[in-house]
Amino acid sequence: MASRYIVHGKDATTGKTVRKVIEAESAKAAEQIAERIGVEVLGSEIEDATPAAPEPRMGVGRAAPPADSPEEPVWEGTPSQWTNFWWFVGCILVVPIPFAIYHYLRTRTTKYALSSQRLRLETGIVARKIEEVELYRINDSAVQQSFIERLLGIGTVWLETTDQRNPEVLLQAVPDPAGLREAVRKHGEARRRWRRVAEVELQ
Repeated sequence: MASRYIVHGKDATTGKTVRKVIEAESAKAAEQIAERIGVEVLGSEIEDATPAAPEPRMGVGRAAPPADSPEEPVWEGTPSQWTNFWWFVGCILVVPIPFAIYHYLRTRTTKYALSSQRLRLETGIVARKIEEVELYRINDSAVQQSFIERLLGIGTVWLETTDQRNPEVLLQAVPDPAGLREAVRKHGEARRRWRRVAEVELQ
């Protein structure tokens, strides 16, 4: 069933900010229609069929930004224990077992969680350290895989951000690193589009 969507963007010819009301099966379909008629799409939202209340104001002459979408979980995981392979082998030869147990627990208690809005990193065996990076702050990404890691299906996702506390983030030894990188890129771009629309609404 088709719904009415409000597509935010810029006129490709004049560069002026525009909003188009388009009836389509999904937000993506509405954005595609807008692109075909010459709109540089920044974002979209479904049109509320109920009578709209007066738009809240944020200072003189400034409208509130469009409502944010609910945050949804996308992926979560931990580094692979393959990173401790030589520690485990060393237990058989010369390395004391407690060292191997420590590295096992350190890897086991490291958790990564990706949502549609942010990346969460938890580390620490006893004392926990929790850090978050907003996806719109991620500027660049890459996948790093050695030959052995390619055979094992794991790799490291490298992220460059504008976050002052975490300018560089490494998601180490994660499964399907290329798929994870693509998910980060996709949702990061969606967050940047939403923020640009919000900034347009505030002007």
